[in-house]
Amino acid sequence: MFFITAFEDLDKEWGYKGSARCFGFKETFEQADKAVKENWCGINETIYDYAVIEEIDSGIHPDVKNRWFYKFNYEKDIYEPIDEPEEMKGFCNLSLG
Repeated sequence: MFFITAFEDLDKEWGYKGSARCFGFKETFEQADKAVKENWCGINETIYDYAVIEEIDSGIHPDVKNRWFYKFNYEKDIYEPIDEPEEMKGFCNLSLG
């Protein structure tokens, strides 16, 4: 599954700061990527500047297999792919806690 989580800002100590929200999941990366890039159902909610898609298998405390980061472009009203922020290295399972 490909879980979509958005969060407000980056923080060197905690990875992210402010609010975070898991918006759900899609069964394929292509579906999740399209949902994030096109800001489906207003994922940004005017506060979530960043989003991440985490590929996670089923299970108890599952590992994140892959992840992709995005930053919101307010002029275009879309999320755009970015490299993994330094602040997020070492943090995972944002969607499941």
